[in-house]
Amino acid sequence: MRMLALLFLTGAVLLCQENFGVFPEGPGLAARYAGDAGIAGDPAVVFVEDFGSGALEELHARWSDISNKDGRVLAFEQDVPEGSASPFSLRMTATRDVNAGGHLYRTFNPGYDRLFLRFYVKFAPDAGFNHHFVSLGGAIDPPKWPVGGAGLRPANSWNTGIEPVPATMHADRTSYAPPGIWHFYTYWPEMRSWQTPEGRATDDNGTAFYGNNFEPAEPVVAPRGEWICVEIMVQMNSAPDAYDGEQAVWINGKLAGRFAAGTMNGSWFKDNFRVDPAGAPFEGFRWRIDGRVNVNKLWLSHYVSSDSAFPRTDQYAAAHPDFQVNTREQTVWFAGVVAATEYIGPMDQPARDAIDRRGPVRRFR
Repeated sequence: MRMLALLFLTGAVLLCQENFGVFPEGPGLAARYAGDAGIAGDPAVVFVEDFGSGALEELHARWSDISNKDGRVLAFEQDVPEGSASPFSLRMTATRDVNAGGHLYRTFNPGYDRLFLRFYVKFAPDAGFNHHFVSLGGAIDPPKWPVGGAGLRPANSWNTGIEPVPATMHADRTSYAPPGIWHFYTYWPEMRSWQTPEGRATDDNGTAFYGNNFEPAEPVVAPRGEWICVEIMVQMNSAPDAYDGEQAVWINGKLAGRFAAGTMNGSWFKDNFRVDPAGAPFEGFRWRIDGRVNVNKLWLSHYVSSDSAFPRTDQYAAAHPDFQVNTREQTVWFAGVVAATEYIGPMDQPARDAIDRRGPVRRFR
């Protein structure tokens, strides 16, 4: 049985390498289901949250931990992506000095060696900056609630979040209007430290390792006041000594960034991987050193800290007095959450958009 599992996993990894340089874009499995109606029945789909019931108490049947402090964070609204079969989205509002936002969290048993997560999000027209956002993770027998580890390099687990940030992590450090540009904020056993230019820790006392930063070569701005289709994928490494793990992000069905061995050149500076054609090939991820670690955690989070995120918003507002921004509340809406073992794609995207810039799109099989 162990040999069969190894052969299956190796085959999956080889399939990705077969399609090296050609990755799915445009319509995916969601194109078979108008507005996602019936998508839960697709054999590749492992989880769906469409918020269709409009009842907070029913979320507990699908999520093991929900953060909704004093009942003031979460609410349903009839504001959904165009074409959605569900009448509701979930609004999350962080209020300064009252709460830090909220979350929905769940685990998967036994988990997956590759998982795609697609969700729709809309930032309020006056949105400021976030602190952390939506993530996937993996651990052996994870608890049914989220466990933090800020400043610590994990020994045998990992977590990666897709989130908007105020500035590029590349050398130019260009700043952007709220909510910012998309990037990955990633913890894994071989992550780098912020403490030296080489990424080595000089004081490993719980403050040396914060999430490493990965962003597309071309910054992708997160607009306000409109629905955005975000999809991420994590592929585990095939063996304890292999560096064939990867992560990727799509925005509105377009591949924005793929971080896998040899997919781009760049260089490390402290805890930032900076894409640079003149740099060395990216080495890939060794997410796990134990085969029991896979993709088994989903955290739909809207975290806005009063001691960090809101002050960043204050600074931007002071420097840009004509820019509309709310320094007291930060609101987002979520819809169309789907997790699957193959590429999902946006709702109801026309088939004519299935042509990749580099040739016909090939879907994962």
